[in-house]
Amino acid sequence: MNKLKQLYTNNYVRFALHTCFYLAILITLFLMYGFHTANTGNYIYNDF
Repeated sequence: MNKLKQLYTNNYVRFALHTCFYLAILITLFLMYGFHTANTGNYIYNDF
């Protein structure tokens, strides 16, 4: 466990982990909502 804490305190490792985490969130959002334009599909402001 101490080895993991030492690894996480390294700035390069932390940057790489955070980048992978946020990239995974971005890819998940693209997969959930698709790559289509705002005119096609369900968009929250179309009904106002």
